Amino acid sequence: MGNSGRLLKVSRYTLEPATCGLAVVREFLKVTLTPFPLAQPHVHDVLSATHEACKNAIEHNPGVEHPVEVTCKMFADAVVVEVSDKGAGFDPGILPPPPPDPVAPAGRGLFLICSLLDNVDIDTGRNGTRVTMSKRF
Repeated sequence: MGNSGRLLKVSRYTLEPATCGLAVVREFLKVTLTPFPLAQPHVHDVLSATHEACKNAIEHNPGVEHPVEVTCKMFADAVVVEVSDKGAGFDPGILPPPPPDPVAPAGRGLFLICSLLDNVDIDTGRNGTRVTMSKRF
């Protein structure tokens, strides 16, 4: 998950628990990834997966006033993004996520995250959830 390569940069962003801040998270990641040419073919996948993880953290934890923490670590051979929240967690028995119903109005987030990136680890419980996602170059 990138730890075989040299750590080049660590960036952190604190997202207030409102979906209106999701565009800012995307810009944060674009700025973080731009100086790394090897990351460029993977920017869209990383942005989309992180957007979904942040959206899930906000939408599935209504009333939680703690921010969502986003950490992006750039390695020589990968990017690793971690999204952490302080919500109630979810049933890890739903993992790995099945393909979504094509006509359902929602329910694609985890499936997209797992489809777009190389490795996804989810640690969830009543004290929150941490989604760690990586894309190798």
